[in-house]
Amino acid sequence: MARTTGDPAKRQKCIARIKFWRRSRVGSEYVHALEKYYPIPNTNLSLYLNSITLGILKYKVVSNKSQRFQFSKINAFLRRAVRDDYRYSGSFQEAIKPVLIIAQIFALMPVRGIGSKLAEDLTFAWSSARTYYALAMMISFGITSGYIVAFMTNISFDFDSVETMVFYGSIFLISMSFLQLATRWPAIAQEWQAVETKLPPLRLGKERRSLAHHIKMITLVATTCSLVEHLLSMTSTMTYSVACPRWPGHPVDNFLYFNFATVFHFVDYSTFLGLLGKVINVLSTFAWNFNDIFVMAVSVALASRFRHLNDYMQREARSATTVDYWMQCRVNFRNLCKLCQVVDDGISTITLLCFSNNLYFICGKILKSMHSNAFPRRCIWTRWH
Repeated sequence: MARTTGDPAKRQKCIARIKFWRRSRVGSEYVHALEKYYPIPNTNLSLYLNSITLGILKYKVVSNKSQRFQFSKINAFLRRAVRDDYRYSGSFQEAIKPVLIIAQIFALMPVRGIGSKLAEDLTFAWSSARTYYALAMMISFGITSGYIVAFMTNISFDFDSVETMVFYGSIFLISMSFLQLATRWPAIAQEWQAVETKLPPLRLGKERRSLAHHIKMITLVATTCSLVEHLLSMTSTMTYSVACPRWPGHPVDNFLYFNFATVFHFVDYSTFLGLLGKVINVLSTFAWNFNDIFVMAVSVALASRFRHLNDYMQREARSATTVDYWMQCRVNFRNLCKLCQVVDDGISTITLLCFSNNLYFICGKILKSMHSNAFPRRCIWTRWH
């Protein structure tokens, strides 16, 4: 075998063969022979071994194991979808996935692995970007609540200020509750999956996708209503900022200022702080509505499991049954009852916040509907102030 130190093309091909046999861990004698005839200079070793092309996948080879690419995850992400990817299994983890995705957009439920259909892939870690995002927004909600409490106690103690304080205070508590739930959610999801595997299987495709479609419709309708409500609120604020501007000729600044007026009573206004306040306002509005979505989705999922077991028992009871059949049905029912207790222990605080918020704000809207329009008085007060 001739030496080819002067031919770069042949030299590169031989280096690729050396790395191929090293990676395959076969033919070690052949590798040593190639290394003997085609030595690699130490100065150019990293340059030669930087990239190797196998098929259509090009990657970097490094000696440090902690810095190697995880090719299994890359292949799983880039692989072509198959028919099984579009089939519904009927599991709770599969049905609740869009709800958890929306939750993480609004800085809630920082759980990793929500895209998987298996509960074993769910994990929680404090050193995660999702957790940092949730903690940052929770601190923002807490600071905003503190400013509103200071405004209510020192400046103006009226129904509007109390309502704003209750809103942001409840958002702060909701974010804390979902962060606490995130630490327990992987265990709850695994318990739910264990109970589901013991239930009678879903026979038809319509039955397997029924729960997922039901939760998607709940999420779509509730999110749309929340969006419409927020747009109407923005329209009201824009109308007020145009009619009673704080800085004439600056409509954007007026809108951002009145959107967070209680906070800017203590903090000097700037465009950056105004935009930050608007982001906090949007996230808090949708997170407040997501609280209801999550409770409804979990309740619908639990009810569907009891309904499935009930339908199975009614269908099988028409024919001859055995003692073992009824014993298994009783075990399944007891498992569902225990699952209800586990879920209730996990989301009890969220459920309490959901019902208390709905009760307070419904009563507040009814009370406001009985008052006369105070818009002219507010404009006069703003101009005088």
